[in-house]
Amino acid sequence: MCGDELPGGLATPADYADFAVRLVEQGYRAIKLHTWMPPVAGAPSVALDIAACTAVREAVGPDVELMLDANHWYSRTEALRLGRALQELGFYWLEEPMEEASVSSYRWLAEQLEIPVIGPETSWGKNFTRAEWAASGACDILRTGTTDVGGLTPAVRTLHLAEAFNLDCEVHGNGSGNLALLGAATNARWYERGLLHPLVDFDLLPPHLNSAVDPIDGRGVVVFPERPGLGDDFDLDYIKSHTVEVS
Repeated sequence: MCGDELPGGLATPADYADFAVRLVEQGYRAIKLHTWMPPVAGAPSVALDIAACTAVREAVGPDVELMLDANHWYSRTEALRLGRALQELGFYWLEEPMEEASVSSYRWLAEQLEIPVIGPETSWGKNFTRAEWAASGACDILRTGTTDVGGLTPAVRTLHLAEAFNLDCEVHGNGSGNLALLGAATNARWYERGLLHPLVDFDLLPPHLNSAVDPIDGRGVVVFPERPGLGDDFDLDYIKSHTVEVS
């Protein structure tokens, strides 16, 4: 989750470092940071972002892959400064440091950085917009996901589009649909299991599920479900008893 001002949360670079160590101990092989943004005092801050990323790298060592989602707050020069710092820290990718409306800004950034720039996430236009990003060199890794591009069909089209450009295409977010996309892809490497936070029990099941679709073991492995459809294990009795309206 994003940085905050909560005691025991993600209020300082040291909080990020401590939580990252806990995640690695649970089996996570990679960690993507979301740093501070308004209304947190002083945010956004390139210096504070760099401090958090540095603290996490020092805490987990060189063998855990790290990424940063910078929440789209920065100018070109700020994004360049941030990207160059992440290169020195050996980060795997830089995500959304600027508003994604300007494709030329992302092309400018990608041309100057060695660290891969990933995108777009929030740009309207499904696979068509992502084709423009790939063709213009605005990213080094393409983005897709069931909620990003409007469902499974345009998400699969985006995966194939990226493959045609010899690009990795990372699936954004968790859930059964995105897990299925990974199973159908050869150019996607990471499953983003969830927005994790020290004060949130991510593995606590909501009442409409019998079990999670994506349990993780101590080795960092998520096994694909073998149930019908996308594999969700719904508690149909609970859903029926809490149905408000049927159309």
